[in-house]
Order: sequence, then C-alpha cells, then structure tokens
Amino acid sequence: MDRVVVGWLITVALAFVTGWKVAGWQRDSIDLVISKSATATGEQLAVVSSESGRRLEDKLEALKNAPPREIRTEVLKPVFTNVCLSDEFVSMYNSAVAGTERALSGKPEN
Repeated sequence: MDRVVVGWLITVALAFVTGWKVAGWQRDSIDLVISKSATATGEQLAVVSSESGRRLEDKLEALKNAPPREIRTEVLKPVFTNVCLSDEFVSMYNSAVAGTERALSGKPEN
C-alpha cells in the first residue's frame, strides 16, 4: 500500500508541476500577443499621424498661397473724396457729426 500512495503522490506532484508549466506558457503567450498588438498599433498610429501632419501642412501651405477672396478698400472720407470743399467746411461737418452722435447716444462731451 505504501507503493500505491507514493505512486499517487508522484502523479499528483507531476500533474501540479505540469499545470504550473502550462499556465506559464499561457501567460507568456498572452504577453506576446499583447506586445505584438501594441507594436502594430504604435506603427499604425505613427503612419496615421504622419499622414495627417502632411495633409495639415499641405492645407496650411495652400491657405498661405491662396489669393484673398475679396479685396477690401476703405475710403477715409467717403463723402469728400474729391477736393472740392475747404478744410474749414470739412472740420465743421465733422464736428457737427460728432455732436449729433453724442446727442443721440446720450454721452457727455468729455
């Protein structure tokens, strides 16, 4: 009976060691899959980011070299574009406009 018990103990010990070894292989396999997927994801991310960077640079370059949509010109004195009135009349007109704007807005002179 001693031989039978010793045989069972050896069998149980071998099963335990084998299970431990197989579990280690499984953990290593999972770690390898995680490592490979992280590397592949990093490479894809680098490709996507470089492509988007190039697209952004191209768009910025196109915007920099693009002609303006509309050209705006400003006339400093839209009423008095020709010199047909004296400077005294222009200053009198400007002061009348400023006084009217002050009166309409309710702001004091100072």
